[in-house]
Amino acid sequence: MVPSPFVPDRRARRTISPFIERAAATPGADRYRKTFPAHAHLWMLLLHFWWGSDSLRQTYGKLAGCAVWLAAWGLESLVSFSQFARSSTSRPLACAEALFADALAAARAQHPTDPQWRLLTRVQAIDSTFLGLSASLSPWSQHKRAAAGVRLQTSLDLLGRLPSRIRMTTSEINDHEALRQLDLSGWAGWTLLIDRGYYGHRQFARLLEAGVHFVAAGSEQAHYQVVRSHQPPAGLTPDGDEIYADAVVVLGSPNNRRGAVVPDLRLIGLRTKGGRAMKLVTDRHDLSATQVVRLYRKRWQIELFFRWLKRQLGAIRPLGQSKAALQLTLVLAVAFVLLLLVVDAQRPAAMTRVAFAGALATALLMTVVIEWAVDYVMTHGASPFDDLEPVPGG
Repeated sequence: MVPSPFVPDRRARRTISPFIERAAATPGADRYRKTFPAHAHLWMLLLHFWWGSDSLRQTYGKLAGCAVWLAAWGLESLVSFSQFARSSTSRPLACAEALFADALAAARAQHPTDPQWRLLTRVQAIDSTFLGLSASLSPWSQHKRAAAGVRLQTSLDLLGRLPSRIRMTTSEINDHEALRQLDLSGWAGWTLLIDRGYYGHRQFARLLEAGVHFVAAGSEQAHYQVVRSHQPPAGLTPDGDEIYADAVVVLGSPNNRRGAVVPDLRLIGLRTKGGRAMKLVTDRHDLSATQVVRLYRKRWQIELFFRWLKRQLGAIRPLGQSKAALQLTLVLAVAFVLLLLVVDAQRPAAMTRVAFAGALATALLMTVVIEWAVDYVMTHGASPFDDLEPVPGG
């Protein structure tokens, strides 16, 4: 049986519109751009990301073919492509940050869907992803002989799979340094899942001092002393991992001046179902070894988020090559991911989020036109399409 096509109703439009309006009202959002208000610009960029357009020009071409949305978004005429492109690299970042914060608060209000929600409460996975840039167009992003580009440092709230903090760093700041610079205020009582790139004994000591728990991939070269051992669980975990060691250790050597000695940590050794041996280091003594291993496996969700962000929403195709353009691209892309999650309840079970985003973008444009046309008829008693002029270039 062929499933019926998905036709979103106006609920999505009514849900998303307030977010756009509040972000557009950010002080300074329309600075120097009175003829191209942030309200219209944010709508255009939302469609751009959700359509997954290969370029701004492609999105501009789609919008140029429909004149009615101009009046609905408060535009007397379609801005030129150069103005659209230029504004997409220099619109004040505060506008995008306001949208991100607003969408995050709404997404967090959604009910958790993960069956392990009790275990995942107050758990963050942190990681980064690299976005390569042109060395000639973005010389600011190149450090020594490293490839030109930036890293997006992200923390993902695993309960709702929500990106809760984002920060763009240049190539001279590695993951370890990025975590060292991270403001830990507000994270007391949380558990961080961190990859090997963030590993460091001083790093762990700083987290513990701030009241932040962690589960980290261990280093094969790390020095540790076993205090006592626990009997590892028999059999395999539900994910197919074999736990062969569970011990309380003192991590670090007093002879290492650059490191730190961290007592009362837990070292768990395991073999993945693929046969790879690895160690996990944590201060969570309240969880079973199986729970710790399963919890760390949830870190993979942040890799899936990066794939979605880069491949589906086009973050690897930034709005421009300047630092401001990259910051605007990343903040808006993540904000639009959150908005998509806010309306995810309307997505049919058989439809992927990629298809849903494209269908929703087109439907939102249609509902903008329909709602404006209905209001026009109610006010003027005539159709707004009677004397409609074609859009220049459309």
